[in-house]
Amino acid sequence: MNKRHRGRSRRPNHNTNTNPNRSLDSNGPDIRVRGSAQTIYDKYITLARDARSGGSRVKAENYLQHAEHYLRLVQEQQEKAAALVEQKQQQHQARQAQQQAQQQQQQEKAKANGNADKANGNAEKSEKVETEAVEASEKPKTRSRRKKPAPKPAETEVEKEPSESSEASASE
Repeated sequence: MNKRHRGRSRRPNHNTNTNPNRSLDSNGPDIRVRGSAQTIYDKYITLARDARSGGSRVKAENYLQHAEHYLRLVQEQQEKAAALVEQKQQQHQARQAQQQAQQQQQQEKAKANGNADKANGNAEKSEKVETEAVEASEKPKTRSRRKKPAPKPAETEVEKEPSESSEASASE
């Protein structure tokens, strides 16, 4: 029988969400703050300033401790983002190096084939020329007929002067 775990799993929580705009909730000492880690950090800093200017050093220190926690989250997100960018750059450079190596190999193959073709090419070229000449001599020569151009509208009988056509019919 399969035992299902209910509630919390026994696996460690690997939070891989590196989205800097992820919404977080903070239950501070007096206030509940929502937003990204950066906005929560900024809010706690302003609360600490307000508390200090109000004369409450204990409250200000408490807000600063909360702000420090969210500052660590912001720094962690920035480190993950920087590592991700660096990883992508390395992958991109590796792909470019691989493509360049493939292009060089193709060029070397083409040069090697070109040298081999040059040695064999003279014989092949002469064979090609001979076969083309034989094929050309065996084919009967045919003239291509051109289509007669369509008569221009000025040359049609409809547009001829009526006096000429009536004179021609009258003389017959």
